Amino acid sequence: AGLAGAEAGSSSAGSWGAAAATIALGAQAGVVLAFYGGRAARRAEEKATTTTYMESAADERLFEQVYLDYATEYLKGPMYHNDLKVQGFLPEYPGDPMFKQGKMTSNVVGNLKTFSSNELAFFAVLFFAIGLYGTLMFWWFDPQFLRADLTGQINPSYVIEALFLPVSFFMHIACYIQRKNGK
Repeated sequence: AGLAGAEAGSSSAGSWGAAAATIALGAQAGVVLAFYGGRAARRAEEKATTTTYMESAADERLFEQVYLDYATEYLKGPMYHNDLKVQGFLPEYPGDPMFKQGKMTSNVVGNLKTFSSNELAFFAVLFFAIGLYGTLMFWWFDPQFLRADLTGQINPSYVIEALFLPVSFFMHIACYIQRKNGK
């Protein structure tokens, strides 16, 4: 029984060796063909004569007309340069105004503009609760500076949870803006 298993193992090892040798020979043949085939293609390119493109007067007029039409249409639309659109002071993107008729639009809240005011209110309350829990635990109920003095470590989850507190404020502002816009 032991000999039969050894013979079966050696025959499968032999078939793996044959497969590996076939793959290696195929790869070598591919490299050789690519090298010599590329050399032949370069020789053929050197022998072929190429003609250079000469722009005619009609081509030049066509380019000028297309460019003029494009520039005219570009200046008609909302994609014009305005100093109020630069970053730093009322940054706006074409087609996404921040204010309409003196009121803020949903574009002010950025990626949150697709959320309703109810969803933003839920997130504001949730983030406020998480942030308040982290802050209270860090400072009063499980003082971390005292723990750091004794053990040299603090609980990082309290720090991460406390960072939710300022996020809740911005969620509250986004909720207010969405509610004013009727969303």
